[in-house]
Amino acid sequence: MATELGAEPTLRSYLLILRRRRWWIVAPTLLGLGISLAWSFTATKQYTATAQVLLQSSTGPSAPGAAPQPVTPTDVQTAVQLVTSAPVANAVRHELGSWPPVSAAQVASTNEIAISSTSGSPARAARVANAYANAFISHQRDLAFRNLTAGEAELRTQISSISHQLKSLRNHPSSASQVAALLNQQAVLKEQLAQIQVNGVAATGGIELVTPAQTPVSPSSPRPVQDTMFGLLAGLIAGLAAAFLRNNVDEALSSKEAVEHWGGAPVLGLVPAVTAWRRRDQALVVSLSQPTSPAAEAYRSLRTSLQFARHEQALKVLLVSSPAATEGKTSTVANLGVVFAQAGERVALVSCDLRRPRLGQFFGMDEQAGLTTVLLGQQPLRNVLQPVDDDHNLWVLPAGHLPANPAELLSGAAARGVFADLSERFDLVIIDSPPMLPVTDATVLSKEADATLLVVAAGHTRRGDLHRAAEKLAQANATVVGSVLNEVTKQSAYAYGYGYGYKPYAAVPPLTTAAAHPNGDSPTTASSPGRTTAV
Repeated sequence: MATELGAEPTLRSYLLILRRRRWWIVAPTLLGLGISLAWSFTATKQYTATAQVLLQSSTGPSAPGAAPQPVTPTDVQTAVQLVTSAPVANAVRHELGSWPPVSAAQVASTNEIAISSTSGSPARAARVANAYANAFISHQRDLAFRNLTAGEAELRTQISSISHQLKSLRNHPSSASQVAALLNQQAVLKEQLAQIQVNGVAATGGIELVTPAQTPVSPSSPRPVQDTMFGLLAGLIAGLAAAFLRNNVDEALSSKEAVEHWGGAPVLGLVPAVTAWRRRDQALVVSLSQPTSPAAEAYRSLRTSLQFARHEQALKVLLVSSPAATEGKTSTVANLGVVFAQAGERVALVSCDLRRPRLGQFFGMDEQAGLTTVLLGQQPLRNVLQPVDDDHNLWVLPAGHLPANPAELLSGAAARGVFADLSERFDLVIIDSPPMLPVTDATVLSKEADATLLVVAAGHTRRGDLHRAAEKLAQANATVVGSVLNEVTKQSAYAYGYGYGYKPYAAVPPLTTAAAHPNGDSPTTASSPGRTTAV
């Protein structure tokens, strides 16, 4: 079995799979338990009675005084088959008026055969088992008696033949030796005949009923305890098989280690799913609306990781993208901008998703005028930059009207000039781009950014998609600073989850320090009309 990382499985990997897929195990187990309980309480009671017969050693009809012939395993198996043979069944039907089924089996490694009958009536179960046992014994005795009779007839024929020969030789004195030999042979045959006659009187066929079937006092089925344990075990086995099968066919990434393995970059943050965010089409900046929530704290932790990365390399323009759509890249951009601005840095968020722009929705902004307006020379940059409420540290450059050729527009000299201008005016520029795989916009933008941050949705992003996105960035010689595992749940981030409780932090107060507008103008002159209140 391959693990999520494609490595050799370990005990820890098995345990993690069991924890993650626990409902795949619990559901079949409970189903098996429920079925067994229902069967135990609704099934008709059945009773089983067993009679035991013993196969004994026997002496051949023509071997008087010879040692008894031992019973071989073949003899036992043959007798087991004969218990349900047609002659025995016909005898039972003649006695009971019906032909009820029975089972016969060897008792361990002994010469005993157990004949079992199951019925809804305890008395009938015992009667049927004893009927088969007695019919089987009678059949074997009849066979033995017929064999003895046939042997006796053969001996009588031989003795009569010798008598005729003796009569013909009595008048020939020269044949005295031959007569003596015939007399000896006749004496032996008569002795054998006498032995056969003795055996015929007490012929048993080598079969004896040692334990007659008794009327059972308790049903053989259903057995609530045993049936419940069996149903529980069967459901557990089915659940384990389903869990491991589901894990093998599921390519969705769920753990930090798997994201690092398939993405080739460290995971800088794990953002838990916001349970209160039920409407996915409604934008929510959790760092503003729920500043003490685990998700907001996760974004602050991501900010710290990026700040450490900025000490190691120049990072003023950060591109945020994802392998596919609906993986949380735009919400990551919005929340990163908020937490960096709360830390006192001047941040510009650029909506470069010119196909499905959503960044403005997170701050209640109109995106009719924005980046494309500047790139097409319709307005200067200072007229379309919009501050986020009274926070003079956070600004948003909306997307503007959607062009017909986004990739060509973003790869032009005008776009490079806008990014260069923004990097001079702000401490950090965060670019929201389209997904990596459907279009080439993000690959084009990665050349203009100092580093790229990939957003991966736990339980949604596929391994192959993340790997192909990392390959595209590597082909473009883009620097990948790391990745973010988004929408983490207790089931997905079982090894790194937010299972402990956060103590309430004091809400971060809005930044009121008067910072100069990046264009030298007052914030009111830079804001566009018609902008709604921020979330």
